[in-house]
Amino acid sequence: MVLEEMKSEFLRIFKVEPHFYIDTGGRFEICGNHTDHNHGLCLVANCSLRIRAYINPNSTKVRIKSKGYSFFEFNVDDIAFNPKEPNKTLLLAKGILFKLKEQGYKIGGFDAYINSEIPDGSGVSSSAAIESLFGYIVSYLYNDGKIPELVIAKTGQFSENNYFGKPSGLLDQVGTSFDSFNFIDFKNISNPEITTLPFNLPLTLYLIKSAGDHANLTPLYAAIPANMYKVAGLLEDKKFLRDVNDENIFDKIDALNIDEGTKKMAKHFFIENENVRHAKKAIEDNNLEEFLDAIRASQNTSANNIKNTFVEGEYKDSPQNIIDDVSEFIKEHGAIRIHGGGFKGTVLAFIKNDFVDEFDKYLKEHYDPKRYFKVSISNHAVNFKKL
Repeated sequence: MVLEEMKSEFLRIFKVEPHFYIDTGGRFEICGNHTDHNHGLCLVANCSLRIRAYINPNSTKVRIKSKGYSFFEFNVDDIAFNPKEPNKTLLLAKGILFKLKEQGYKIGGFDAYINSEIPDGSGVSSSAAIESLFGYIVSYLYNDGKIPELVIAKTGQFSENNYFGKPSGLLDQVGTSFDSFNFIDFKNISNPEITTLPFNLPLTLYLIKSAGDHANLTPLYAAIPANMYKVAGLLEDKKFLRDVNDENIFDKIDALNIDEGTKKMAKHFFIENENVRHAKKAIEDNNLEEFLDAIRASQNTSANNIKNTFVEGEYKDSPQNIIDDVSEFIKEHGAIRIHGGGFKGTVLAFIKNDFVDEFDKYLKEHYDPKRYFKVSISNHAVNFKKL
């Protein structure tokens, strides 16, 4: 029904039937909380929550109507950055066209009617999903679908950083541009090692929203990498903790003449990298209990070391409040952790399949249905077809 409504809207707006369909997904941060900015390890996955579009090529213009938002258009030869442009989606589209053209790819315009099923505040990076959508549109319409996934991801990051002006690592864009479930090693940030893994564990995933949003939290987010950079400099005059010799690392950090909070943030980086390694091996071995142990350990270090599971003084309805309540209910039947940047936003629960009915009943009794989503890992980052 949704797709038929989208087709009808495309015809109404553009006066012609659409010739192509495309969708991209958001991303899950499975494990690896606040490690990417210091060139650490992460596990990410493509999300079943999608951004869908009907599209046609347009030789001279990009014309976009998203459900619930105003129509906009621009010429394909007008893709230079304009700091006065307030439209976020327009900026992201221009940035992607600019960067792909700069890299030697063919670009062109397109007409698109877009409908996002990614709920506000769901924490799966709708920005990265729309960036991947635009990148793949150009790839399929003008480059035979041959632009590599990593180029799509980096182009999205460029657009978000330089056109929209939002600092962003590459984790989100890898999650929205690569199929399925991926291990990322960011040691070489310009060419990260990305390994796709099969995910066959008998688990069902849920996102649960906390109260509030991410507005005005930038200083809290910025403090985490800043403190890690500080410790890397003090230890070995390095910029990133990944470049520090990690032999006896906790003793070295403890010996520094700095506050305990900063020390804990630095320790988190090394602890969380081990959690990622642990979770990756469990997935490769198809070991359910070891995977859940790694997820619990990840939540533990986020809560106790970088302390990003709630804003001080705002525990009620916070991610940590949800995690505490859910953990008490599910016990050994799953695991739950902070998802993404933290402080507010969402948590990600992994529930054993044989406990799903009980958990569904628990959620229905304790949370507004608009605050939780049963989700899954998508096998395909992008679906494209000619109609």
